Amino acid sequence: MIKQYGISEMKSINSEEEKHTENVFLRGFTIVPNILNEHELQSINPLIEKIYIQQKKEFDHSLDDINEADVVRAPIAYHEIFAKIIENEFILSLLKKLLGNAFILHLQNAIINRPSKEHYQTSWHRDIPYQEYTVSKPISVNVFYCLSPFNETTGATKILPYSHLREHFPSIEFTEENGVTVHANAGDVVIFDSWLYHRASVNISNIVRYGLNHVYTVPIFKQQIDLPRFLNGKYSDHPVLKDILGYTFQIPSNVSEYRKNRLNKINKK
Repeated sequence: MIKQYGISEMKSINSEEEKHTENVFLRGFTIVPNILNEHELQSINPLIEKIYIQQKKEFDHSLDDINEADVVRAPIAYHEIFAKIIENEFILSLLKKLLGNAFILHLQNAIINRPSKEHYQTSWHRDIPYQEYTVSKPISVNVFYCLSPFNETTGATKILPYSHLREHFPSIEFTEENGVTVHANAGDVVIFDSWLYHRASVNISNIVRYGLNHVYTVPIFKQQIDLPRFLNGKYSDHPVLKDILGYTFQIPSNVSEYRKNRLNKINKK
């Protein structure tokens, strides 16, 4: 019990979930340890490289020219392990406390941070860019899986705590003085409000640093990639993934389809 006076009410924490959600609400981020095990990490990292090579072949131009080098978009469409990751019960429970019961996967991207190569994400940004306003509760949350050690040497993510509470980006002086490097082990997950300003750092180690980023939003945002269409109906009847992947929030193409959707909702009650 901490000493205090003049305080009529103080929040109490009764679970790990409450601790992590309070961290996100107040300082903008939290670190959840040991979500992935060593066996999973050894499977995922080579898959990211394999999918990246495939995606480079699928595109007729240089990815460097469009700031897409070392980014793997929507790996869920290429291997089921990236769907399994989304089903983690503890992470989903945190997301429900942060976003409510209705949220969708806005994007799933793997980030490859190679030694001595500056990634375009070393620029400060919000993961829902150009949003220079604040909201009273999160409407978008990042779930970033650290697939390699995250520290100053490997080019870990640098964040600006509490910046999700301010509309505009602060001064250079304030940013340099108050930016914090995220330290996390491989297998840990960094969860943060998408309005939190952050950036990658340059990897000066001799290893490749891998990360898997998920952005979950309330359904008022459209997905970065139309996942139901890209997945061609896969997981459309999955009890957990159907809603998260956006199948139940697709935009009707005409009035009749809109009204059929309403009818289906009424019949389910």
